[in-house]
Amino acid sequence: MKFPVPGFIRRQALGTSHVHGLAGPDALYDSYDVVVVGSGASGAIAASEFVRAGLRTLVLEEGGWLRPDAANALVDADAERALAGNGELGWSTRGWPWSTRNLGGGTVFYGGASFRYTDFDFDPRARITAEGLHVHWPITGADLAASYDEIEALLHVNKPSPAGAKDRPASLGLPAEHLWQAAQRLGHHPLATPLAIDRQRCDHCSLCISAQCDRGAKRDVVQAVLKPLAESPHLTLLTGVKALSLQQESARKVSAVQCLDLSSGTTRVIRGRLFVLACNAIQTAALLLRSQTSHAPRGIGNEHDMVGRGLCMKLSEYTQGVVAMDPEAVQRHPIGYRGPFSGVSVLDHYLDERCPTGVGGLIYETKHDEWQPMEVPGLLLRVETILADHPSAANRVRLSSERDRWGLPRLMIDYRTDARDAARLEYMCDRSAEWLRAAGADAIQREPSQYVMGSTHLHGTCRAGTDPASSVVDRDGRVHSVENVHVVDGSYMPYPGGLNPTLTIQANALRIARGLARAPATAHSANALQTAAAAQGTASCS
Repeated sequence: MKFPVPGFIRRQALGTSHVHGLAGPDALYDSYDVVVVGSGASGAIAASEFVRAGLRTLVLEEGGWLRPDAANALVDADAERALAGNGELGWSTRGWPWSTRNLGGGTVFYGGASFRYTDFDFDPRARITAEGLHVHWPITGADLAASYDEIEALLHVNKPSPAGAKDRPASLGLPAEHLWQAAQRLGHHPLATPLAIDRQRCDHCSLCISAQCDRGAKRDVVQAVLKPLAESPHLTLLTGVKALSLQQESARKVSAVQCLDLSSGTTRVIRGRLFVLACNAIQTAALLLRSQTSHAPRGIGNEHDMVGRGLCMKLSEYTQGVVAMDPEAVQRHPIGYRGPFSGVSVLDHYLDERCPTGVGGLIYETKHDEWQPMEVPGLLLRVETILADHPSAANRVRLSSERDRWGLPRLMIDYRTDARDAARLEYMCDRSAEWLRAAGADAIQREPSQYVMGSTHLHGTCRAGTDPASSVVDRDGRVHSVENVHVVDGSYMPYPGGLNPTLTIQANALRIARGLARAPATAHSANALQTAAAAQGTASCS
């Protein structure tokens, strides 16, 4: 059975390393040093490390390279829907199991928010408990410090102003100026939202989320990572091809990945020495669950029924209000209501004894996707609160007995909001409204984010830990039961943290991939071994 290539996919290649579809034996090698599944935030960073270490690297991406005019809504409309249930409304085909399915993953349409996790996010045990699951990471923030520095430099992330700083940045839009002043009136410590945006290229043309950046200002991984590697002889970038399952010839190793060309229906087995999974927390878990072999009849890594469990999607909600203002005043401002989507954040309620459990979350400016002046009688202010959900073994990814159009088991997402988290969200929405009122806004309204349908913040289904009975991977992302499969995306996270996770996912992917790239066992040949050794200490993702 054949399926057409979506019209929003480019027909040309990103570079000489790029192949779309299973074009034939001449386009691909028989075996690779490293197979990376997923080209998004973590997959691109990991692949860069392997390529620069001289390892023959294959990146598998089931989507394609998007046309420059492809909008987020168009790509989302093409996404497969999961069978999603929350225990109350029953099952329905309403959720989606990924952010976007395309080269560069969700970074192509994200706003670039790039927060570092706090020490609490790596070990929240003082305030957070989850029945049957650990919540602390097997690494600390110090383990990611150097990787954070490197990713921030690569992506041009602006450094947040230090806590207590009184001077607001000169580059804020008009709504952020009002919110900054209001935060100070409340006694808060406003921060410039850290964004992966090259300010030298940014012309405030959009809010970055609903459309792609045609100036290269937003540092999505296509622009920042994959394009610079597109001519490398060590890279094969294979798009339009889905990883169906991993294969084993021995109990402790994976030998190959079975792939499906999504337009022709052709399948192929590609061999590798090392497999790095970076699909996102839903798709990585699904791949492992589909990988049922004689050595792993319940799926690779699933000996203790842990693959897919602990799914976290973060709670969130928007709050908005209107400040009475002459619309011409908005137009006269150098930036006005234009992008980027966020200029100011507050973390004063991140740990808050008044909040249920004592753990609050982030509140930050999130303007509407359409940057044109809003049809409201004044200046529209809009913020979003984000908070970490309690991990639960019952919140999980599973495989359905129903089949999709390719004959694969459909995905099932079990997710129910913890009552403690619902109470915390109410508290944080009240704090959001308080901030808006301090900025002079009235007509305060709340807008649900529909996070239960499949958030773009996905965590926890291949949880990292030291005990194989309660986790799927170790501190370096290696699946406990096999020697050559590593997970580098958000599924690694045993606790999701209360901040946008992309920067932390990328920093952890860099840490894990750099360690693997320097390990001689990943080398394909004597030449590759020499190249990897020479790259030790100098390998970079920039």
